[in-house]
Formats: sequence, C-alpha cells, structure tokens
Amino acid sequence: MVSFVVYDLIFLVVFTLFIILFLHKKRKNLKREGIMYLYRTKLGVEAINYIGNKYKKTLHFLKYLVVAVGYILMIGMIYLLYKSVQTYLFVPLPAELANAPPIAPLIPYFPQLFGLESFFPPFYFTYFIVALAIVAIVHEFSHGIYMKLFKIKIKSTGFAFLGPILGAFVEEDRNQFIKKKNLEQRTVLAAGVFANTLFALIFYLLLVGFFYISFAPSGYIFNSYAYSIINSNEITQINQSGNLTAVYAGNKTYFLTSDMKQQLDNNLSQIIAYEDTPAFRAMIKGAIIQLNDVKIKNQQDLQEFLQNKKPGDQVEIKTISNGVEEKYSIILGNSPSNESKAYMGIASAQSNAKGVLQKIILKFTSFKDQSTYYSPRFDGDIIIFIYNLLWWVMIINLLVALFNMLPLGILDGGRFFYLTILSVTKSEKASSIIFKITTYLIILSFASIILFWLFRFI
Repeated sequence: MVSFVVYDLIFLVVFTLFIILFLHKKRKNLKREGIMYLYRTKLGVEAINYIGNKYKKTLHFLKYLVVAVGYILMIGMIYLLYKSVQTYLFVPLPAELANAPPIAPLIPYFPQLFGLESFFPPFYFTYFIVALAIVAIVHEFSHGIYMKLFKIKIKSTGFAFLGPILGAFVEEDRNQFIKKKNLEQRTVLAAGVFANTLFALIFYLLLVGFFYISFAPSGYIFNSYAYSIINSNEITQINQSGNLTAVYAGNKTYFLTSDMKQQLDNNLSQIIAYEDTPAFRAMIKGAIIQLNDVKIKNQQDLQEFLQNKKPGDQVEIKTISNGVEEKYSIILGNSPSNESKAYMGIASAQSNAKGVLQKIILKFTSFKDQSTYYSPRFDGDIIIFIYNLLWWVMIINLLVALFNMLPLGILDGGRFFYLTILSVTKSEKASSIIFKITTYLIILSFASIILFWLFRFI
C-alpha cells in the first residue's frame, strides 16, 4: 500500500509536468474558460465523421435502444435517490457509513479519507486520471457521432484540462440542435450515457475474465466466531477480564468483546455472545490458508480436514491478513451438534446488504465467493493494481451514466426529461412547470439527505 502511494504520487507529478509542457507547446490552440483550459483539435471531428458516415444504418437502428437505455438509467437513478432518502431518514446506517458524507466526492483516496475502505478498493490518482479520461472521451465522442448522424453542426472537439485532470468536449451548434426532432434530440442526449453503460459492461467482463485468469482460491475467510443468543434473565454471573466480559448462563460460559458489552448496558432482553470455542480462545484472525501441512483453498477443504480429525486433536493454523501471515495452535473441541466430531468454532455469515451502495457492490462482486480468500497467481502487487483499475473504470462509467440522467438542467437528463414531457403534453408551458417541480424535488431530496446526516452529529 505505502509503495503504491509513493508510485502514485510520482505518477501524478510526472503527468502534471507532461500536461504543463503539452499545454505550453499547444498554447495557440488553447482557450481559457473559467478555471479550465480547452484544447481544440480536428482529430475528434475526423473520427466522428468517419464513424457517423460508415455506420449510418447501424446507428439509426440503435437510436431506439439508446433512448430506451436513457429511460432505464433515469428511472434507476431516481429509484436510487428515493432509496437513499429512505435509508438516511429511516434506517440506521452501518458504522462505516454513518460518519461518511452521503454524497462523497469522487476524489483520489476518498475511501481512506471517509473511512470507506471496507466498501471500496484504494482509489489512487492513477485510477482517477485514467478512468476519468476514458469516461469523458467515450461520453463526448458518442454525443458527437449522433450529432453527425442527425446533421447537427459540430463546431469543435477537443480536451478539457483542469490541472492534471483530463476531460473531453464536443461543441455543437446549439441552434441547430434545438430545432431537431424531439426523438433526435433525446438520442443525442442519451448517446453519452449509453456509451458509458456499454463500456461499464465491457470493463465488467474484462474484470471477471481477468479475475479468473489472475487469481486462485487460497484460503477460507471466516467473519465471526460461533455465537449464541442468550436470554438476559438466564445470566447468573458476569465477570470482567481485560477487554472481555465473561457471561455465565445455563452452566455455560460465553464472552462479550468490548463492542458487544453495550448490550448489557442497554438492558436488552436478549444478547448475542460468543461461545467458549477453540477459535475464540486463540483469537484467530485472518483467512485460514493452512491447517497442519494441508493447504486450505476454500470452505470445503476446511470441512474435509475437520472430518478426518477428532475432538482433542492439536492443530497448527496459518492465516493471512493484509499480506501478513500469523500462526496459531489450538486443541479441537466437540461439535455442539455431534460431540464425536471435531469443532473449531468459526462461522462465515454471508453479507446481508442493507443499503443501496452495499447491494450494488455485492451485485458486481457476485462472481467471487464471499467466504473464499483469493491470492494472485502472478506478481501480486501488479495483479491487484490492474484488477482495481478495471473495477474503477467500470464503476465510474456506470456512476456517470446514472448520475448524468438525473432530470436536472445542467445534466443530459435535464433536457431529456423535458423533451419527454413535451412529447406527451405537447405544451412547452406545462412541460416547463413539470420540469421545474421535478428539479426542486430532486434538490430537496439531496438537501434532506445532507441535513439529516449533519443532524446525526448534533
């Protein structure tokens, strides 16, 4: 991690110097607009003209799919916004999300800045610059292709620079654009998000393929020790020992860690406590990669190993966590379900996604077994770097496609929504009123999420 941060910062410095030199050399083609510099080039126009002329039939055929995808993304984004409002206002957030802002800016290192490392892989400057460049170029290029198809004059194309951050633009003749047919305008507006969605799918397939080629199952991940639910009125004695609290109930001993002890303080009728098991007594941490001299690749390997052992057998355990290996030695216990079988006392509960964010991430990582630890087949650091880069390019394409279809005036979804209402009402006045009301509702939704999040700290 530390070495990658160093390389990442070096890349940022080198890339920034390259951009400065490039802009200085091409300063005659530069135009400053606010805090950004626009570099105009005809290469984009030539590429757009080539594709727009060569694939006219295909593009005309796809225009209905482009518009349909636009509607799917708009409905999906409105639904996600609704679920986010519902979650922040009525559902207790996980501890990892409670302190993070509801609209976390997509900036380098934001998972570390906002404590979201358990939800996102590292987000380096390298990922940010590469992903943003791909997303912007694909998005704007697709707008241009359909402008060409519908004979909308393209004034210029080029790249936008905000420091080392690279974007792209296609500047159309606005008067020609708004005079085009309603469907043609919607197609141009949705073309960018359609391309982003397509590239999100492409990079997702690359991600899955790269994963199966580059990673191998190499261990069993457990995320809990064996535990029981105890009725508080059955507790006969409580003893404090360091960071653990021993609880005696029904002739058995259970344990509470410091973060679980609050259950007692809150006088709950039932509490969750860890059982007195070999794994808990040894405080085993990390993914289990070896038992004695047997390599463990997944849960099945662990179960087969235990089937050949008896209670009382000693087992040497090797685990790995964050690249660091640890060794433990335990005496196997008796299984609660069958005392003749060996027992460690660990569990791997599947994640139950509560929030929209968790559900999306789990959906995109469903090709991996949650209880299996995977290790790179080749150079570990390089493999992980490439894997995370593919993940970020995929997810940023998808996020840009979704967010851009919100019915807000500054986004593609704004006019797309207005044109949709206009095609139904046939009235510009009614369409403008509905569009304004929708805009206010969306702004109010974002404001309510932010305000409710801020109130958590009061």
